[in-house]
Amino acid sequence: MAKDAKARGFFRLLADLPRELSDLIRAEIRLLQSEFAGKLRAAGIGIGWVTLGVTLISLFMTMLVVALILGLAEFMPPWAAALIVAATALFVGIAFIALGIASIRKGFTPFESVDQISKDFRNLGKGTIDGE
Repeated sequence: MAKDAKARGFFRLLADLPRELSDLIRAEIRLLQSEFAGKLRAAGIGIGWVTLGVTLISLFMTMLVVALILGLAEFMPPWAAALIVAATALFVGIAFIALGIASIRKGFTPFESVDQISKDFRNLGKGTIDGE
């Protein structure tokens, strides 16, 4: 009788295997969708930072440049004042653009769930699920 119970348990496991694999694949796909949404959100934030940096560069160049040049022109030749103000605006704008690009790169890193799915399929033939 114990042998019949073991055989039924084995056949039950075999019968449940397609459903279990299907559930695993669905769960991995949901995780992938969630990761993808997070990465798109991070990319959107990065694009926002880049836009902010470009906008600030434009604002510096149009609204404050003349005032700063005129203020510095009191202490040095006007051309030197203009050069100093332009360099400062450039460095601040580059800093904001670098911040945005870093955020965009963070949004496009490889998906962890894709790596996990491939690891699961590699380990499926070995008889393990979590790589032991």
